Amino acid sequence: MEKNVAYIELTGWLNEVKEFHWGLGIKVAIDVRKKNHQDEWETVDKTIYDVTTEDKSRHFEGFKQVKIKGQVYGTATFPKRDGSTGSAVKVRADVITPVGEKVQEAAIMEQWPTAKIGDAMPTDANAAF
Repeated sequence: MEKNVAYIELTGWLNEVKEFHWGLGIKVAIDVRKKNHQDEWETVDKTIYDVTTEDKSRHFEGFKQVKIKGQVYGTATFPKRDGSTGSAVKVRADVITPVGEKVQEAAIMEQWPTAKIGDAMPTDANAAF
């Protein structure tokens, strides 16, 4: 009898990277798009992937997208900013690769000279997100 297994390969937006003693937790989002009544594409939702890897050698700072190859091992739910419940696909990554060019602070400042990056932007501990 064969083992049931689901493999996945995806390229998505890098939302969050957290480091743990056992490896990395990475949140990746893929836009769900459809054509509206004006025949224009619009983003109507996002599919969220909670990705884990034991490989702590990868650094994703400055990258917007990643390519993931791995095994699906379940689903999870989480509270969304609007108070509703969202769901995520859980993936154990075999391979994680940054995609595209690394975004540098200098490039951001060239486009948005008034941007506050990193520690220059105070955080609000009471923010809903």
